[in-house]
Order: sequence, then C-alpha cells, then structure tokens
Amino acid sequence: MNFGEEFSLQIVLANKTYHQYLYQFFDQAEAHYHYQIILLLSRYKSKLTQKMLCDELGIEKSNMAAIIDNLEEKGYVTREVNYKDRRSKIVQLTPKADEILNELSSAFDHFESNVTHEISWQEMYSCISVLKRINENLVNFNQKALN
Repeated sequence: MNFGEEFSLQIVLANKTYHQYLYQFFDQAEAHYHYQIILLLSRYKSKLTQKMLCDELGIEKSNMAAIIDNLEEKGYVTREVNYKDRRSKIVQLTPKADEILNELSSAFDHFESNVTHEISWQEMYSCISVLKRINENLVNFNQKALN
C-alpha cells in the first residue's frame, strides 16, 4: 500500500469516526449536519457573507444557499443587509445557535481531555499543520485542473 492510498483510507475513517463522536454531543439533531457553518460564523463573529462561507468551506453557492435557508428556517442564523455590498447578505448567528456552540465546546473539551490524552501538543500541532498544507496543495491542484 502506498502513502496516498493509506492517507486516503485514514482520512475517510477518521472523518467518519470523528463525526460519529461529535453527534453524540448534539441535543438538536437538526443542526449537527451543519455545525461547521455555525462554528465558522462564531469564529468570525458572524461577519461572513454567503460567498465567504462558500470560499472557506469549499461548498458550491447553490448548496450553501440551501444550507443557509435550512439553518435560517430552524432559527440558527439570519441574513442581514451587507452595507458594503447590498447584493450580498451577511449571515449572522441567532441566540439559538449559542446552544449548538455550547454543545460543540463541550465536545471539544471532552475530545481534548479524553481522546488526545496520549498525543503530545507537538504531535497535534504537526497534524493540523500537515493537514492544512495538504488541503492547500489539493485546492491549488484542483484550481489548476479546472483552468
């Protein structure tokens, strides 16, 4: 087995297992599919447009519109006028989203204290750093392939 093959398998398995792990912390099952958007909006203090969310998460505009519609319908986000560009809307979290953020905070605290207990902070930092670089390389490769 070569590195690419093993890497692919481990990423798929880690992604599946990690999401199964996270879902056990969600009281609101309806939002767990889109927790990444809520988390990203929280990180940027709800100052992201739909286009920025698409760019950050690599999601097509039409798919993102449907996701935001769903989150808005369930009361987790609102769309506000972007005074810098009236054609776009700023997606903002509602107080209901705070419940999800609290659940995520609990999940991440539990993860750090229970799942990573035999992994040093240097190993965790290296893992994140390597995954970021691989993702950047893949994004660049995919963009070149499209042109």
